[in-house]
Amino acid sequence: MAEYIVSARKYRPARFSEMVGQEQVATTLKNAIRTGHLAHSFLFCGPRGVGKTTAARILAKTINCENITAGFEACGQCNSCVSFQQNSSFNIHELDAASNNSVDDIRALVDQVRFPPQSGKYKIYIIDEVHMLSPGAFNAFLKTLEEPPAYCKFILATTEKHKILPTILSRCQIFDFKRIGIEVIVKHLQHICEVEKIEAEEDALHIIAQKADGGMRDALSMFDRLSGFSGGKLTYASVLENLNVLDYDYFFKVTEALLSENLALSIKLFDEILKKGFEGDDFILGLCEHFRNLLFCKDEGTLKLLEVSESLKQKYAVQSSLALSDFLVNCLSTGNQCDVQYKVSKNKRLTVELALIKMCYINALVGVDAGKKKLNSERLSDTAQQPQADIARPESNTAPKPDINYNGTKNISALAEEEPLTPIQKPIKSAPAEVVNTAKPATLTKTKKLLTADSVQEEQEASKNNGVEMTVEERIEGEVLILNQENIIKLWGDYAARIPEEKRGLKIAFNSFQPLLDPATLSKISVTVQSDIQKLQLDEIRLGLQNYLSKRTGAILVFEVIADKEVSSGAKPYTPKEKLERMIRKKPAIKLMQQKLGLELDYD
Repeated sequence: MAEYIVSARKYRPARFSEMVGQEQVATTLKNAIRTGHLAHSFLFCGPRGVGKTTAARILAKTINCENITAGFEACGQCNSCVSFQQNSSFNIHELDAASNNSVDDIRALVDQVRFPPQSGKYKIYIIDEVHMLSPGAFNAFLKTLEEPPAYCKFILATTEKHKILPTILSRCQIFDFKRIGIEVIVKHLQHICEVEKIEAEEDALHIIAQKADGGMRDALSMFDRLSGFSGGKLTYASVLENLNVLDYDYFFKVTEALLSENLALSIKLFDEILKKGFEGDDFILGLCEHFRNLLFCKDEGTLKLLEVSESLKQKYAVQSSLALSDFLVNCLSTGNQCDVQYKVSKNKRLTVELALIKMCYINALVGVDAGKKKLNSERLSDTAQQPQADIARPESNTAPKPDINYNGTKNISALAEEEPLTPIQKPIKSAPAEVVNTAKPATLTKTKKLLTADSVQEEQEASKNNGVEMTVEERIEGEVLILNQENIIKLWGDYAARIPEEKRGLKIAFNSFQPLLDPATLSKISVTVQSDIQKLQLDEIRLGLQNYLSKRTGAILVFEVIADKEVSSGAKPYTPKEKLERMIRKKPAIKLMQQKLGLELDYD
């Protein structure tokens, strides 16, 4: 029985033309050999498994070849080439710096350099993992590396270039090896499959290439293990099972559920993924990558950035046509925040589920500009024939629970009890954007109602009579205004007027904020807060306020919270007690007057 050789050794390149994914390095070295401009020391650096040591061996073999070819490749038949292939060459020495990293090891190497080669042109030393040398060994090597004999060449290889002394780097000709592309790895694996008579699905090879992370050696190791498990036939399902990779279909199903605002299905799919043994962060990172691919499918210029198979590209293109760009961007932002919070969260599962809840109602929270979308004619005609009260409120004698919180998010209890409604029955005010048909692009609808002070008061009284307090989120419809500083201040005041009187403290703090619109971008509003309490109050209403301003101006705005410099340094008083203490420091007589008259602070 013949000895088994792993693919990483069996298919290791022996010529420059066989190097995979490093064509720029191969071309440069061949031109140096052709012109005779060979440096005395080389440094090959880059990730693991991309061909650094292989390139060093090919270079050493070629420059010592006795019958070099017209294409400046080693002949493979001369005495020098044969002895090198049999690991019996006296002119080419390989040293592992990980285990030979002391000063004595380098001194022994320097002593060997003094003797010229017995045969051939050069005496070549290949030092792998050179960053493992000790500082003393590096210093002992400096002089020899800078001025070696004419017959001596040094080829150093490392995965961590930053650990090498600058004095060593300045004495070497540096070649940076790049990660090998997914398509390049897939083509190389397909070539090996043809030689080895192995049947492999293209999607299965793509999974191996993605898991290898740019390293050909890692890809070949996984290929050997999987081909041995599957008995000479690589399938997409077997690769997913053995490499513990989450199936793409899960991400497509979750996205469909989010587009249709089916919260129960999305949570159920996440639970199924957890039961398969996957972690929540693996799921959220894969889902973010899925949204990124969907977003890139919307433009021909970014479509080429998708490193997936052709069949998968078609599936991405179909689902991308059903999702709005605003939806995908907001989902990406939510997923990124979830990834950051996941590492420090104590309830990691709940962190991911909250992110899915936010994604599920992205369309309802962000809204769609009424001036940029066409109304559905059939729905508009049906709506005109029915009383507005019948559409906005379900027919019931009991008062409905508010389905939107004050900060603009939906009530969890309302989501759980809400029954699916038909497109006509579903309240238009709570769903500014909805997916009507999953097979076609979504039809977007929105009512436009100009509010006055009298109408707002009437709606408040009517809602209180029914036992329901209308939230700010339900009263944000109005005419679309031009985005400028004047209108931002006007809308800021309008929003403050709608804050319920029960939240008096929040209303007072809100009126103290001074919003400033960035004139350069027209998308960022800066708000200066006087304390951490005010920052928490602003965070409480930020989402609803952002939704209100976006709908009234037709633009998506972001907030930048700026802490007052005096407050952050502790120089500016905020509470009544702090103000009194500051007055006493300036005028001590105030303290005497307070004691004689028996004055106390009035916190009201």
